[in-house]
Amino acid sequence: MAAAAAGGGAVIEAGADGGVLAARCALSLHAGAPGLDSLVAAAASGPVHVLDHTQRSAAEVPVVVAAATEETIAGALRSLATCLPGLRTQAEVEVPLFLDVGRVRQNTAAILGPCDGLLLVTGASREALACALVRLPGLFLWTPRIVLAVHGPGPYALADVRRLVAERIGAAAVPVVAIPDDPYGAVALVEGTRRRRPSALLRAAGQVLDCCAAVDTDGLVSEGAR
Repeated sequence: MAAAAAGGGAVIEAGADGGVLAARCALSLHAGAPGLDSLVAAAASGPVHVLDHTQRSAAEVPVVVAAATEETIAGALRSLATCLPGLRTQAEVEVPLFLDVGRVRQNTAAILGPCDGLLLVTGASREALACALVRLPGLFLWTPRIVLAVHGPGPYALADVRRLVAERIGAAAVPVVAIPDDPYGAVALVEGTRRRRPSALLRAAGQVLDCCAAVDTDGLVSEGAR
């Protein structure tokens, strides 16, 4: 959500475990309310304006909310995987789309193909980083452009994380960036609190987007295949 706020885009919830932004941002999941179900249903019938299926958070971020459980979101995710290439083409004249896939699972990994890339967010603990390092090589099967964002404080310096990633992938194929632990910025993003200057979270999100845009896709494909 911070990336969408920094990049002037819209969030589409697409996590296999269900959505959380309706509850977090006080948005509606009632029948007839705009959301993922209405978006994929409209897309199946022809061209669609993604913003028609969003709700505005208090911070004015457009959000396509999704059902809150794994069972209720599964069908919409299958439909989203089918219609996403067309949605992306239509959205290019509206706003950038940020898909929040949560934990990457088999049924959400297929959604990554039409995307420009993957922003993989991990905690800075040993356990979280170990899990991310194990997953990274396999994620290149779904997307050629990956940026690893490390959230919060941890036992490793960022330079050490970059070295570990380079050793795992075989080259410095995945940029590694830091996201600060900024609870006040997160609350302001959800509640729409106005601040005199962008929060540390939003500033970091802007830097992450700059990093994503600077990644050389061809280089990542060749390096990631080693």
